[in-house]
Amino acid sequence: MKDALRRNVQEFSGSLGDLGTFLPLAVSLIAVCGLDAAPVFFSAGLFYVAASLSFRLPMPVQPLKATSAVAIAIGAAPQEIAATALFMGAIFISIAVFRLDRPLKALFPRPVVRGIQLGLGILLVKGGWNLLGKDLWTPSFEAAGLTIPAGAIVAAVTAVLLLLSARDRRFPSALAAVLLGVLCGLWWAAPGTLSSLSAGFSLPGFSIPSSADLDTVLFTLLLPQIPLTFANSIVATAATCRTCFGKSAEKVTERRLSASLGAANLFSGLAGGLPMCHGSGGVTAHYRFGARTGRAGLFIGSILLLLGAFFGNSISSLCSLVPAAVLGMFLLYVGIEHGRLIRDILHLPRETGVAVSIGLITLATGNLSIAFGAGIALEFGLRTLWPAPGEEELHVQGNC
Repeated sequence: MKDALRRNVQEFSGSLGDLGTFLPLAVSLIAVCGLDAAPVFFSAGLFYVAASLSFRLPMPVQPLKATSAVAIAIGAAPQEIAATALFMGAIFISIAVFRLDRPLKALFPRPVVRGIQLGLGILLVKGGWNLLGKDLWTPSFEAAGLTIPAGAIVAAVTAVLLLLSARDRRFPSALAAVLLGVLCGLWWAAPGTLSSLSAGFSLPGFSIPSSADLDTVLFTLLLPQIPLTFANSIVATAATCRTCFGKSAEKVTERRLSASLGAANLFSGLAGGLPMCHGSGGVTAHYRFGARTGRAGLFIGSILLLLGAFFGNSISSLCSLVPAAVLGMFLLYVGIEHGRLIRDILHLPRETGVAVSIGLITLATGNLSIAFGAGIALEFGLRTLWPAPGEEELHVQGNC
């Protein structure tokens, strides 16, 4: 009995391991882009439960980072975000059905993926900086004859919490920072805000996001995300599961991951949720926190399902109260961490040159799609002029 209880406690602890990836982007999309929290949390919870039952392992669920970063930066409409999920679902279902994983490995070489991750980090940092500027100096209060900017203090405390996570991955920094933001938002909100929150059962409705701008969806939100999702959510996730779980990961194949991701995004898009993926970094996070079986996903999935079904409206209201200073620090932190993924190729001059070029083009244009196209052309052009011995296979680690 004690062993069973200990294992369940360990699995529950492990189930919370990847909240540091899920919460900041989900809360930011709800607060900035106006997504409805009910389908966001419900879809993510259902994805967790389905993946756990399918793979029998702790399989992470994360928002698509490139899509999320760009959506936050341009203030994308909920319909555009949902449409992106639908297209992503159709693409990865097609990859699974037609077994396209092998040819795609050659199309998305490592330096291009690393460059997009660097460019994504730049966009996240820019978006975070812009959010910080909104209310860093407001509201303020008087103390000892001095005017103290409350927003700056909240931003500093959030930064400390996030840095604690960098030192000890077991510290639930994202959860603590979200709670800090909600408490500050309630403190600064109009009287009666808390009493207006209520619980009520509701399931997400289904509809096709017909009013979405297809140019924005296809070329701004979708295109830069595809190589990242394929590299990190499919190829690297399968490799990481084999490393962490050995023979228990026999069911975790590139094809099954593509089918899982595709089905989840079709559901989320129709429900009005956000585009989601698995992620090799999330596998590691769950594992480090103690998760070893699919029970971890059942724990966190059930929590998210209940939150989405019973508290969706209240969560949306609470997320809208989170100060921009907290959201800005979230994006700064995630952006810096994402940009650091380039470290594993810094000893390779050609690959570094391609990746940095993609990052610089992103910085100059603010458009990951343009940077992606230029990076593909540059990489394959340089391969003919500057062939490297033993071209690498696509085995990239990190978050998608």
